[in-house]
Amino acid sequence: MKWVDSMKNNNKKGFTLIELITVIIIIGTLATLLVPTIMNYVKKARVKAAIADARTIKAAVEYALIDHFMNGAGDTTVALNKVLYLDQNTKKGLDDREHEIVGAFTNYSWCLYRQNPNAKNLTGSQSIDYVIAGALNNAVSEEWKAGTKTNPMSYNTKSKNCRKYLKDQNTNFGLVVVYNSAGVVRLMQIFRKDVLVTYIDGEYVANTSSDAHFVGTGTWDTIYKDSGKSSPVEFCKVNLSNKQIGSDGNLGGWY
Repeated sequence: MKWVDSMKNNNKKGFTLIELITVIIIIGTLATLLVPTIMNYVKKARVKAAIADARTIKAAVEYALIDHFMNGAGDTTVALNKVLYLDQNTKKGLDDREHEIVGAFTNYSWCLYRQNPNAKNLTGSQSIDYVIAGALNNAVSEEWKAGTKTNPMSYNTKSKNCRKYLKDQNTNFGLVVVYNSAGVVRLMQIFRKDVLVTYIDGEYVANTSSDAHFVGTGTWDTIYKDSGKSSPVEFCKVNLSNKQIGSDGNLGGWY
């Protein structure tokens, strides 16, 4: 009986070379078909999560600002010293061009907050910066690095982009929030986890390209061009001045 069993075992066949090659081809074909689908799904999931986070951040900032403004806590006019142009006719002066006076919060403000989060008796622009920073601190789950006091708006080209900003400034996010006197966020850009999300006029536009950059001195229609979308015509007229209104009423440097 042992001899018979041994003969049976010797008659068992393994895969032939042709069968192995066929299996490898099938696996390779499936991988070719499935990998792009999986990668596309992962990309869409990243974008969806980034937009959801941007919504949370915007809501937290607005809630804190509106509460602060309604309570009349200190002078808010000092913080509202940026110019949001709604008219690109540069031949006109500031008073003649259609514009809105706004405030802005960037990584520069976050850095100051992280250096002294328990500062007391703040006034003017810094008091509002701390209101926003406190809201952000409660809105995000991971720790945002302080980085350096550098405005991300200056990283506004394909070569000087969001990823370079994070590397140069030793931080893990880039943020620009533009708000008006009612505490409403007018414009926002947030770069985290390799996704740049821009909020403008009720819409969230995501850009996952490696050279995604902040708007800077350009008009805000560029966010659509960079992400391959068509831009509403009116955004060709909107840009945030790279100057701010000083105590003397004149426009001085900002970013």
